[in-house]
Amino acid sequence: MDKIVEAQHLSKRYDTKIVFEDVNFSIKSGEVIGLIGANGAGKTTLIKILLGLQTSTTGRVTILQNNPQSNLVKNHIGVMFQDDLVMKRVRGSELIEILRSLYTQPMTTKSLQTIADLGEDINNYVNKLSGGQQRKLNFALALAGDPQLLFLDEPTAGMDTTSRHHFWNNIRQLTAKGKTIIVTSHYLSEIEDVATRILFLKDQHLIHDGSLQSLRQKFNQNTIKFISDLTEEQLQIKNGILESHHQNYYCFRVDNVDQFLQDLAPQMLYIRDLQIQQKSLDDIFRQINEEK
Repeated sequence: MDKIVEAQHLSKRYDTKIVFEDVNFSIKSGEVIGLIGANGAGKTTLIKILLGLQTSTTGRVTILQNNPQSNLVKNHIGVMFQDDLVMKRVRGSELIEILRSLYTQPMTTKSLQTIADLGEDINNYVNKLSGGQQRKLNFALALAGDPQLLFLDEPTAGMDTTSRHHFWNNIRQLTAKGKTIIVTSHYLSEIEDVATRILFLKDQHLIHDGSLQSLRQKFNQNTIKFISDLTEEQLQIKNGILESHHQNYYCFRVDNVDQFLQDLAPQMLYIRDLQIQQKSLDDIFRQINEEK
């Protein structure tokens, strides 16, 4: 089955408050979706609607071509919430066995222990685990049923650098096997590294659905700098916005780098120290959210 998630004309309102409206997207098998937006943009609400934990005011959602609340769907999704684990006075291994018993074809405990990088911590009581270790256990629990679709909410919060690196390597291996991931995280550099698509919620709308590169192009997020004694008229740049020109130092904000370089080609003999800079997802996020 290729199309895993489909959302059509989703809107959510609470009395007079509009959370978001007319949100449309579909997600295919094997994709990693980075869902981003400022606090209050509606990310959590959208995820809860996709999970069948809330209903939309208008619109329709299907997961695996079924209602999100159906048992068929519940058997094929895994969720790693940001919230702390509720059951504290049990061992990690016991909690995993409880979750595994709910599924007809669960992953083996050994596989979960390896993928989540739990090691011997799996035998410790939950209340004795550090924050990072509890996140790893949460990951194992989300994978217990060997889900086709995995929701990750701030998955690496509390993990050290090595654990985070190990976590994302395993996510790449899971997607290579056809699993589909939807992730929210304040570590935008991690989303930048792993996501195949970005869904960006802002001002009650889905303002972007596409690759990071298309996001850069959409919001003019490439910067080109160089030194030249030529005047602005002599340069004849059509495919860029001049941000600054001080003495012989130029800085342009560029949508399409290739087109800009074509404009610049006839004058390349008079150009020095050319630098092409692509802003990070974190840079883009801050700039877009600062715009009114």
